[in-house]
Amino acid sequence: MSYTLADVLDRILVAIQDTIYHIADAIASNASIIATAVVVGGLAFMIMRYGTRIFRGVTGWLRGLF
Repeated sequence: MSYTLADVLDRILVAIQDTIYHIADAIASNASIIATAVVVGGLAFMIMRYGTRIFRGVTGWLRGLF
């Protein structure tokens, strides 16, 4: 059996569509987990970046009180 160029290109397109569908399905199934990871990662980054400055200010203020 010989395949024409149209058959080969059609099968390639179907394979690409199936792959995109499965990736989108996996993302949709795990959307809450992905969103939680993004939010926690963002908070961790913000605390790492600005936390030391804030904690220094708070500890300096508390040190001034006592």
